[in-house]
Amino acid sequence: MMRFIIFTFLLAAAFCVQAELFKWVDADGNIIYSDQPPPGAAKKEHQVDEETLPPLTTTPALETPVVSSTSKDFGEEDPQERYKSIAIVVPENDTAVRQNAGNVSIKVAIDPYLYNERGDLLAIYMDGLEVSRGRDLSVQLVEVDRGTHVIRAEIVDANGQVIKKASPVTFTLLRHSRLFNTN
Repeated sequence: MMRFIIFTFLLAAAFCVQAELFKWVDADGNIIYSDQPPPGAAKKEHQVDEETLPPLTTTPALETPVVSSTSKDFGEEDPQERYKSIAIVVPENDTAVRQNAGNVSIKVAIDPYLYNERGDLLAIYMDGLEVSRGRDLSVQLVEVDRGTHVIRAEIVDANGQVIKKASPVTFTLLRHSRLFNTN
């Protein structure tokens, strides 16, 4: 209880103290800051004034116009001409991927990017089985068996119709055999 009273008293005393700050230049040209006025000077002459900041300048946000991803009307456009290119860039064709855990990254490049307005999606297949369908251009596969695999990628519309296909990529996954596992 006594500690609480002492703490309260010290806290109240701290709020009652108001320190003033003084600044002056001594005979050698050094700038001195102190809570005491310089010797032999009037108190108010050397008191540091509070700095006043210029008013805050605000600028309204710029409005960004919404630009369609294509200048053609979708109704007039041939679906095959919507995209310039689609290619599987990782893994490269006819390469070996050494990954003992069996993790394989697949990355696809599309020009231009998938159109939101039409609901176009990217479908990725490995060995004939769909492994991904959506808007992601990269997929991470885990625990892929060792051996040779074929990857295909297609852009499909909202109805599931194929718009454009990438050239298939063949790769070989190299990983330790389970037969030689020492665990």
